Amino acid sequence: MKLILASSKDKAAKNIAAQLLEFYDFERTSGPEVDYIFNNVGMVMTDKETTKLTTLSLKADEVIVASRHASATGRPSFTVHVPGELELHKMALASPPTIKSALVSLVAARDELELPHSVSLESTHHGPSNLDIPVTFVEIGSTMEEWSNQRAGEIVAHAIMKAAISPAKCSNAVGLGGPHYAPRHTEITLHTNLGIGHILPKYLKFDEKLIELAVSRTRGLAQFLALDWKGLSTERRAICQKTADRLGIRAERSKDIITQEKL
Repeated sequence: MKLILASSKDKAAKNIAAQLLEFYDFERTSGPEVDYIFNNVGMVMTDKETTKLTTLSLKADEVIVASRHASATGRPSFTVHVPGELELHKMALASPPTIKSALVSLVAARDELELPHSVSLESTHHGPSNLDIPVTFVEIGSTMEEWSNQRAGEIVAHAIMKAAISPAKCSNAVGLGGPHYAPRHTEITLHTNLGIGHILPKYLKFDEKLIELAVSRTRGLAQFLALDWKGLSTERRAICQKTADRLGIRAERSKDIITQEKL
């Protein structure tokens, strides 16, 4: 079972959950663990902050978290990312097919409705990082007005269901370098056959061990390292290539990945 998790403490999550109940035939359950069920997708409303989740009381194959996104700019946005506390060398399990499906759905809806929202992947950040199943955050940003916007809630609800029911078919990759909102890795996810899970940004002083952890904390393992070349120092580029060689996987510049796909 795929599990959608929404916190009652989160205005965006409550909005998204309301739209899920409006547009899909979720049925109220009598059990104590899952609040609603639709086909093989369950939904749980929790009174806890989802970023601080440490355990699940039920068995699930994967968790997709409906959530808010906050930023200083306040720009309307939709974001997708894997959680992880990188400073502690802890990462959730990533599912690139889930991430790719959600991101593609968000962009398609944004473009069809001609909305001003930015849509992007984010670098790996915050918890929960210790569950044994993949966790993906799909978020509305970036102000209280947007969190409560019904149309935004609909778009994210549909993206979550698309990701839960029809995850994309792709090869798995870890993104390295670039800024927090990861434009190059977003472009790769949207326009190539790769799906990006964890992203280690340029402001993080990552080492071989952290890259290897990101590879191993990808469901099915990652077969590629996608390098934002200009967003990496010479030292970090060398570390990426050395790690890829040791693990027997490919390390490629994001520009080359995108160019090859468009030829």
